[in-house]
Amino acid sequence: MSIRIEKPGLFSTIQDIGRYGYQKEGFSSAGALDRYSYRLGRQLIGNNGPAIEATIIGPTLQFLEDNTVVIAGAEFNATLNGNPFPHQTVVQVYKGDVLALNASIKGARGYLFFGHPIDVPEVAGSYATHTRTKMGGFHGRAFKKGDMVPVQYNDAYRKHVGFASDLDLIHEDTDAIRVVEGPQYESFPDESHEGLVSEPFEISEQSDRMGFRLKGPSIPPKNSADIISEPVALGSVQVPNDGNPIVLMNDKQTVGGYTKIATVCQSDLSVLAQKKPGQKVNFEWVTVEEAIQHLADYNKGFEAALEAVDKEPLFDIREMRTTSRRISELLEGDQS
Repeated sequence: MSIRIEKPGLFSTIQDIGRYGYQKEGFSSAGALDRYSYRLGRQLIGNNGPAIEATIIGPTLQFLEDNTVVIAGAEFNATLNGNPFPHQTVVQVYKGDVLALNASIKGARGYLFFGHPIDVPEVAGSYATHTRTKMGGFHGRAFKKGDMVPVQYNDAYRKHVGFASDLDLIHEDTDAIRVVEGPQYESFPDESHEGLVSEPFEISEQSDRMGFRLKGPSIPPKNSADIISEPVALGSVQVPNDGNPIVLMNDKQTVGGYTKIATVCQSDLSVLAQKKPGQKVNFEWVTVEEAIQHLADYNKGFEAALEAVDKEPLFDIREMRTTSRRISELLEGDQS
């Protein structure tokens, strides 16, 4: 059983929640950049298989067997056999069907989950792809045209057909990104502390899963930005000698030798992950206590929304009537 990649999209990889416990050996956690959207998609599809993370321009897939599929996170101009494909709704697909995500219209990263889940080996306890070390996922790389992605048979693959969610995790109208003081905060002058939050920063075209490079006011340290290499946290705002900050993301190195003025709060990393190059963000200083409280409040609401997917699910009735719809399509085909 497999799915064929007709077009790979801009950068499409297999991801899960991430690879943990190996950073001391130098292995990045990798995993979904937007973990909230990832978890929503997994809840909707109803299994623990990994997802395809699609970036800005998504892949085109052909299903070689019947399956179910859902797209969570970024909203794409997606079509199934040329017809509009619903967002965050579990849909029945059939052998030969072609799903094209096309360009994203809201957000930057979407997550495709399948009722017959993707079947690739775990590496160090995770399916996540880390392309720089060629670890995990599909041969440790992004998809290419013609790739045959294996899937695992699941006799309950249709259980969640029609399940839908209107939970908006993109926060498109939000440009505020909370930060706490970084390990080398005192190595920066007051002008740099103020410069980080006084003007917006634009996400550079050079941004990727390793780090988001930002364009805006220069915020250099007092002296050299070079320090003895030390462990770096997810969301660290690293500032090289040119004064242009870089937010370290999931595929970051585990150690770094530049000064770090700030760290993005965990709850806002997913907001940042959904921003496209050219969009702007505004940083806000918060205390560690405020960051912890905001994360707790956000997680509480999110967990309640996840629980509602199973206990009080929304249904797209159009997708639940799969048998009659398929018969109608076949009859239309016979008449043409």
